Amino acid sequence: MQKILIIKTSALGDIMIALPHIEAITEQHRDDQIWILTGPQYAELFRNDPALHVSVLDRRKKFAGNSTWARAAWIRKQQFTCIYDLQGNRTSRLLVRLSGAPKRVGTQPRSIYTHHPPDLYTRESGRNVFDRLNETLCSGGLFPATPGCVLHLADNDRRAVRSWKTGAGLSSVPYILLHGSGSREWPSKRWPEDHYARLAAMLETTGIRCVWVGGPEERGLNQRLARRCGIDATGLFTPLQLCLLGQGAVCAITNDSGPMHILSTANIPVFSFFGPTDWRRSHGAGQAGRILTRKVSCSPCFSRVCHANRNHACLDTVSPEEVFKRVAGDMKLQQQPDVSRN
Repeated sequence: MQKILIIKTSALGDIMIALPHIEAITEQHRDDQIWILTGPQYAELFRNDPALHVSVLDRRKKFAGNSTWARAAWIRKQQFTCIYDLQGNRTSRLLVRLSGAPKRVGTQPRSIYTHHPPDLYTRESGRNVFDRLNETLCSGGLFPATPGCVLHLADNDRRAVRSWKTGAGLSSVPYILLHGSGSREWPSKRWPEDHYARLAAMLETTGIRCVWVGGPEERGLNQRLARRCGIDATGLFTPLQLCLLGQGAVCAITNDSGPMHILSTANIPVFSFFGPTDWRRSHGAGQAGRILTRKVSCSPCFSRVCHANRNHACLDTVSPEEVFKRVAGDMKLQQQPDVSRN
């Protein structure tokens, strides 16, 4: 039996992209002992996976407990046969360098790795992160992953989602999940709030309920949107529970965000808005045909805040009407007559 270590410490969206690759590693090392090193806030994603042992790295700590140096000593002591560094940042490279592992697989052509893709992966590479992780697996002698993966949920996760759907009247009613927010550091990624509200009103004319999802920091936005149309489900679900909720949805509509990747893992159609970032590199796995954007000369600009003279043209000019037409056409949705007027 070999001892295998997978390093994937952050962030939420990046970890969700990598879940199929982590599953591919465990399947192809099923007779080995496999550990995953991840951030403390993401450990619950892996607790119920019978193929994995979980170790936590807390980069906020300097020396004790789960700090970088403590984890480095632990990795060295474990004498891992092979390390798959799916993170590829400065900290993970340090851990790999100090590991003593004879086989070290990384995402970039660096001397600390014994196996890696041949070319440097940059912002201009024009390939999706999912594909780059597959190139990494192949460089280490593994078969590539496919979009989607098994969700390892606890019984209480299933009960929580089932109970909420019953209480919200969604047990036998079709619904669409919408995430209209995103990182505070990237306001340029957001499609306008009013556009989302108008789109939701059109979607509900097809008999489908709209459900607003997101974390606690998005509560104010989702409350405003739900007052206009739809159901507010802010902060109610863990990432795995959101995946489970997504599995029962008709589709999802999101900005370029962590929930976009979470819902892509649920194997449903996810329509995503892209403007300042390169959709080719960052779209959800398997969702390349569902990008919502406006082709303008300044996109992608990779600017966190749009320049005033550009008027956020890459996203603001995408109208709710054209998004509805696109989603309704792809999902075969039909508007129902308004019987209240008869």
